[in-house]
Formats: sequence, structure tokens, C-alpha cells
Amino acid sequence: MYKPKCEFGGPSVNDHDQFFKWTMDANLGLQAQFHDYLKKALGEKAREIELDEGLDKGNKEYWRLNYQEHFPKKLRETTFLLMFGHLEEVLYLLSKSFNPYEIALAKNKSGILKFKPYIKSVLGEELSSSQDYQFIREAQVVRNSMLHIAGRISLSQDREGLEGLLKSRPNFYKASNDRITITVEGLKRFHDAVQGLTNNLVDMSRKQGV
Repeated sequence: MYKPKCEFGGPSVNDHDQFFKWTMDANLGLQAQFHDYLKKALGEKAREIELDEGLDKGNKEYWRLNYQEHFPKKLRETTFLLMFGHLEEVLYLLSKSFNPYEIALAKNKSGILKFKPYIKSVLGEELSSSQDYQFIREAQVVRNSMLHIAGRISLSQDREGLEGLLKSRPNFYKASNDRITITVEGLKRFHDAVQGLTNNLVDMSRKQGV
């Protein structure tokens, strides 16, 4: 599903901006590869279970559900949260090293909203039309629900937001047993949004003379 854009033997360390972009993409790419490797391993295990003559039909069905549905879903959620952690770390580093106007981070805010003043100062009017930023803003609602209430929609303080995402982004988010989860397509879109936003911040900062 993922094909990292960077390769070993990246840009010279003398090119600070390009080296920073390379390391961002490399770290994000490793998380994507983590997902793909384990997804493949789970599929192989599911095939082994199906061929295991020592298991009865009931046990085979139990393990089939785990390896083909439950475990891959948890893997997507775990990778999604890892990528969100990567995003927040990178935004912090960007605000320290690629901050043309020395904009302070928002107080009493969390997640991407904490970095919005900095992001807006770099992207300017482009921020309002940034689909990557908008997708990440929406993803934060899902991320918060996964961290604090195990994705349970009915317990969310932003239940309306979660239900709205399920209606407006059906290819990216699904609900099952009152819990919201991210699809494979949604995970890929989030990966691309993180990469797109952070790379754009580096490029725009460079144009502004950092």
C-alpha cells in the first residue's frame, strides 16, 4: 500500500531543509512499512490456520475473524496513532527551526490546534484551502476518541463530529459496535496528509527566508 518516496543515501547534510524533509519522510515511511509488514504476516497466519487440520471448524472461524478482521483493524488504529504522534513531534520541531516570524504556539490547545498559529503564519491564505490540514483536523477528532474512550461514539464529547465524519468520509472511517475505526484507505490518506502538510511547511518557510 505504501511506497516511501525517500531512499537510503538521501540528501547531503549540508542542505538543512532537504535533509530535514528526508528524515521526516523516512520516519513516516517506516511506520507505513510497519503496518504493511504486519498486515502481510497476519494474512499468512490466517492461511496457516485455514490449512491446520488439527483445528475444528469453530476454532478456525474464531482465529479467522481475529487474523483477518480484528487484528488488522487494531493494527490500523495503532499505526494511525503512531503517525499522529509523528505529526505532533514534527510540527514541534518545525515550529522551532522553520518559524519565519517566530510565532508562539497556542496556549491551552492540544493536537494540531496548538500549532495552528504557526501553520497559518507560514501557509497564509493557503491554509483555508489546504485539504491536508482539513483532513488532519478531522482525524484529530477520531484520534481523541481512540485515546480517551476506545473509539466509542456514544461516549464522545464530540459525538456529532464523529457521526458527521462517518457520513461525509465513508471510505475513510467506519463504525462497528458503537466504535469508530479507520479504513486502509483512510490510513493511506492520513499518511499522505501528514507528509503533504509537513513538506509544504518546510518549502514555504524556505521561500520566506528561514
